[in-house]
Amino acid sequence: MSADERRAERLSSLKEACLDLIGETGVASITAEGVSGRAGLTKRYFYESFSDRDALLYAVMDEFFTGVRAEMLDALAGGGGTPVYRAHTIARILIETLDRDRRRARLYIESAGQPTLRTRREQAYAAFVDLLLDMVSSGPDKDGGRTLNSSTEQRRTVAALIVVAGTTQAAISWLQGDFELQRENVIDELARMIIAAVRPAEGS
Repeated sequence: MSADERRAERLSSLKEACLDLIGETGVASITAEGVSGRAGLTKRYFYESFSDRDALLYAVMDEFFTGVRAEMLDALAGGGGTPVYRAHTIARILIETLDRDRRRARLYIESAGQPTLRTRREQAYAAFVDLLLDMVSSGPDKDGGRTLNSSTEQRRTVAALIVVAGTTQAAISWLQGDFELQRENVIDELARMIIAAVRPAEGS
């Protein structure tokens, strides 16, 4: 392996070790020493890639949000399907991603209590608001811009932000077992809320 390949392998090992520890003991317990030990590396290699624990947590959170958004965009590529189908696809990918990797789910749940992660989550909110408006709302006009006037567009943006924040809390509550619903029921409800919030009313 080349030096770059070894460095990339160490970086991947540190991220996986971080996620493993988050899954076991939570975000607050993450330290450079603990992650290095779990990865089977010395702290020297930790600081080769990250300035501190916050930098590592940010990188892991960024990878999660970037991956989820990319999966959504891939699934919706070409703009086909009805708005209901697109809303359901967005909700399904989010919930299934969190459900199949409880390490990332715990990271997602606990991120609000960490200033560094809270900043990244707020950035993700803005990106997902744009995705909802682009993929589920009234759609682009022939020049690629939305057909809504400025006031309506702003109201739609506020509604999309409420849905994104509400979806986050609903997903967290479901993952924590606060209510008993099958995964498909949760996805259906999230999709219904997305449609209700960002689709224009008839005649608007």
